[in-house]
Amino acid sequence: MMRQCSVTSRVCTVLLCLAVMGVAEGGFLDWFRSNKNKGHDVCRVEFEVLDPQGLRLWTAQKPQMKGFGVELFINPVHGRKQQPCNVCRNTTEITHGKFFLQDESVIVKSGDILEYVIITDNGKTVQRHKPRKLIVDDFLIKPKGRCACPPGTVTPATPTQTAQQVYEEPTAEIALLERILERVSKKCAEGTMSSYLFLQTDRVDGPANDLKKIVLDYFQQRDALKPLAGSILSAEDGSDGIVFRVANIIDKLKILELARQENDILDYDKLTAIGDMDIRASFDDE
Repeated sequence: MMRQCSVTSRVCTVLLCLAVMGVAEGGFLDWFRSNKNKGHDVCRVEFEVLDPQGLRLWTAQKPQMKGFGVELFINPVHGRKQQPCNVCRNTTEITHGKFFLQDESVIVKSGDILEYVIITDNGKTVQRHKPRKLIVDDFLIKPKGRCACPPGTVTPATPTQTAQQVYEEPTAEIALLERILERVSKKCAEGTMSSYLFLQTDRVDGPANDLKKIVLDYFQQRDALKPLAGSILSAEDGSDGIVFRVANIIDKLKILELARQENDILDYDKLTAIGDMDIRASFDDE
């Protein structure tokens, strides 16, 4: 009886293998190799706030991307079910290898928080990307009709200075400290200032030690931030990212200055000011 079962089992296994091979030849494996999700990679999205009104944003075209769009909200109120989209636009037009979007009527001010969802189209499927935030800083505001200067024309005293300029050129470091002092004076006028920052990232779950390692790895991969990695004390889950604490306010302001071109690290104080859940009480004091 056992021998008969064994023979039957081997026959079934052979038939199953033949069936799988037949399906594979019929396109089963091609389904796994589908190109439908290609063409949705997005480069960094650049923003310009136009003065007195208007908003411009653009991104470089990645391979196979056919269309680019955005749904953007100014100072969104979390918990509100319906909120009008302030800028909802899309384009398939490519100019100098970039997708450009512009709204002439919207009014954006320094200190506003922009929450936006990027939408990409590869000609076959449309994908909505994870929401991201941007705090509008003065350097984003441009007089209407003027684009941002190309990176090659930036002087050491501007916010786009390189890590080598910041740490090796005295004039660049002085300019950085001047901007930090200006921020401190503004913060003091606004009220309380914490040592918390927010890193936007797709992964926000896991133990606190793992989250802290994610932040540390982010710093270690960027020359400008690497010297400040030792300032990171703790990290916890946040909505769409990681909230982390640094050693002191000066380090916090240095990080904001050096990282603001990438829009990944934001001031957590400003995010919580408009209604995001404040989890700072869950941090252990050190």
